[in-house]
Amino acid sequence: MNSIFLDRYRRSEYTGSNRCLPCTLVNTIIAVVIANTAFICLLRLNYRPAHAAIAAVAMLGIAAIQIWLRGYLIPGTPRLTRRYFPPWVLRAFGKEPFVIDGGRAESDLDVEHHLEAANAVTSADTAANIELTDSFAEAWRSAIEDIASVDSAVRDVFDVDGVVQVDDTDRSVRVSLDSRPFGRWVSRAALLADLGAGRVFADQYDAWPEASTAERGQLLGGLRRHIAICPMCAAETTFDAATVTGCCGDVRVGIVSCGDCGVRLYEVPLEGGPTTEGWS
Repeated sequence: MNSIFLDRYRRSEYTGSNRCLPCTLVNTIIAVVIANTAFICLLRLNYRPAHAAIAAVAMLGIAAIQIWLRGYLIPGTPRLTRRYFPPWVLRAFGKEPFVIDGGRAESDLDVEHHLEAANAVTSADTAANIELTDSFAEAWRSAIEDIASVDSAVRDVFDVDGVVQVDDTDRSVRVSLDSRPFGRWVSRAALLADLGAGRVFADQYDAWPEASTAERGQLLGGLRRHIAICPMCAAETTFDAATVTGCCGDVRVGIVSCGDCGVRLYEVPLEGGPTTEGWS
C-alpha cells in the first residue's frame, strides 16, 4: 500500500535522471529559509529552544521528502529558474540548450572532411547538399540490424572499458560508464544509429582507430544529421524546426525524425540559440 501511494505521489518527470539540479537547489534553499524562519518565530513565541529546533527540523524533513519525491517544493519552480537564472548558472549544472549527442564534449574536428574521406557522404559545396553514399547507407543499415548488445557496442565503438548502463528517459537516452555520465542521445534509435555507423567506420575508415572518444562522438553525430532511413522502422526521415521545452527553458531546434514512427534522430539548435526564457 505504501509503495503504491509513493509511486502515485512521485513525479518521475521531475525526479531521478530527469531531476533538474537548479530547481532542486532553489527549492532546498527555500526549505532551509522556511525552517529557519519557523525556528526564530517559535523562539519569539517563548517556545523552548529544543522544541523550536525539533519543529524546524521536522519541517525541513517534510520539505526534503517533498523535493525528493516530487522534484520541487514550490509549484512552478521550472518557470522561475528559466526566467531568473542566467544561462551561465544553468550551464554550471549541466543544463545544455539541447541534448548532447555522441557523448563527450565536441572537439575541433572538420566533420564534413572526414565524412567525405570515409566515403560516407557525397562531396558538396554546402552541408545542406550532402547526401549519404549508397554503399555507406547500405552498410550502415546492415550494421544497425546486427547490433546484439548495446553495452558491448558502446565499448567497441568508443574504445572504452567499464560497465555500461543505458537509461531511457522521457527526453533522451543516457549512457553511463562505471556509474559516471558518458553521453546522451535524443533517442535509443539515435544511439543505435551511432553504434552502427561506428562499426562501419571501424571497417572502412583507416583514420578511425586514431580518433579520440570526443572526435568519434562528433563524427557520428555529424553523420546522423544526414540519416535518410529510420533505424527503428525503416521509414524515411524528415527535417523540421520546432521549439523544445525543457525544465529550465526553451530552444528553437532543427529536428531530424522518422516520418512514420516519429522517433527523433538528431537535434541541432537553429541560428539564434536558446530563447530568452533560458536553457534546458
